[in-house]
Amino acid sequence: MCKPLARVFLALFALCAVLPSAQGAPSLALETVVQDGLNQPLFLTHAGDGSGRLFVVEQEGRIRIVRDGKVQAAPFLDIATDVLAGGERGLLGLAFHPRYRDNGRLFVNYTRKPDGATVIAEYKVSGDNVNRAATSGQVLLVVARPWSNHNGGMLAFGHDGYLYIGMGDGGLAADPGNRAQNPQELLGKMLRID
Repeated sequence: MCKPLARVFLALFALCAVLPSAQGAPSLALETVVQDGLNQPLFLTHAGDGSGRLFVVEQEGRIRIVRDGKVQAAPFLDIATDVLAGGERGLLGLAFHPRYRDNGRLFVNYTRKPDGATVIAEYKVSGDNVNRAATSGQVLLVVARPWSNHNGGMLAFGHDGYLYIGMGDGGLAADPGNRAQNPQELLGKMLRID
């Protein structure tokens, strides 16, 4: 069930529409997207395919579709058996390819069982159901983590067509291993891949 704080979070993410004000400065308006049916939602986006569907990332390892204010019964992607979730771990990021309508490609960032390493993987929409992703994906990058926190997780495509990956510093307070300052480490960086 979607907890009240999660509803506020989803409303802030999905429903901030920029509206002109009398002074010309933008103002924000909030709108509820969904009331119930989600478990630990942490990100909401769309596929850019004109379908009107919204996709919600659930930390435990599922991506759910919301259409017309209702969570669809079957998950779009369910990789919960691969995902080590809890605390700052879990399925943490989702980005649809800019040409998703044509190629059906999407990318996820998650912490894997059993070791908590960060995985960046590519999946494709199912060939016979646009509301389901294929059950197997291709792992693109694995980054070992020394601790369970500071995982980052955001994925987004830039205007340059590259996939950007927000990689946390690997954990503990104040980055005691100075991984973010070390150019030889992938941790604590904004990564860009083609």
